[in-house]
Amino acid sequence: HLFAHHVGTRSSRTQQKMHVYVHTPARYIWTPELDKRGQNPVTRLVSPYYRQLDKRRAADGALFAANSGFVRKRIKDTWGQESCVIYPPVSVTKLQSVRSWVEVLSAAEVAEIERLPETYILGASRFVPYKQLENVIRAGESSGVPVVLAGSGPEEKALIELAAQASVPVHFVRAPSDHLLYALIQRALVFIFPPVEDFGILPVEAMALGTPVIVNSVGGAVESVVALDGGTAVDTFEGPSIRAAVNYAATKDMSNASLKAPMFSEESFSAKIRNWVDLSSMNTRVDTLRHGN
Repeated sequence: HLFAHHVGTRSSRTQQKMHVYVHTPARYIWTPELDKRGQNPVTRLVSPYYRQLDKRRAADGALFAANSGFVRKRIKDTWGQESCVIYPPVSVTKLQSVRSWVEVLSAAEVAEIERLPETYILGASRFVPYKQLENVIRAGESSGVPVVLAGSGPEEKALIELAAQASVPVHFVRAPSDHLLYALIQRALVFIFPPVEDFGILPVEAMALGTPVIVNSVGGAVESVVALDGGTAVDTFEGPSIRAAVNYAATKDMSNASLKAPMFSEESFSAKIRNWVDLSSMNTRVDTLRHGN
């Protein structure tokens, strides 16, 4: 997180190899256009210094793993460092352990889900500008399908106002439990994920549950969609292109995507992290023997 990779000295990193798992170099310093915190006048003033410091410390001998190919490129572009890609852990085993999540809901949650339309497009995340949930509403309008937004946050009022003007019904499920969210995903026609994300856990969860997804063509989320063949990516979330994307995704056979989803599981992540650390340790021992130390 943030500057955690600055820990230690160059000599300490030489004595004991430092492994850094990177979700992203700090966006508000390196890509402020993607993070409004970077647009703060004080942040803009100090960012040049922190970028220099960040890049210098990244060159002090650590090994890097990126959470997506998108972040691997960002690490190269910002820090000038190479990295491998290890996708983050997703609770695939848990998600797929229950055939129908609606069957484990409380009576109140069942009532909540039964008030929703039978067919709907789902968007779910924190209600913050970065998540672009207004684009889920636009996608619903363009495709003529009702919308469900699940979550909570400071943008709720603005989203409610936008929903009131929408040409399709927009329903809100505020702060759902994990089980209710899983049931909402299973029942959705399509899960739509508009933000430019470093990776994107929710699209993988949706595909693991058998629901097709539509993601932004920019960012790391498209990588899991391609790997699982569980949906499509778009450049815009309104107009004919999103209507065609919804029609395409809604008819997609998701059986193979569900079967392949364990490649993103917690178990897979643990094995890959261990292999990464073990391999680097083995290479260090080989280098030590080669140089006669």
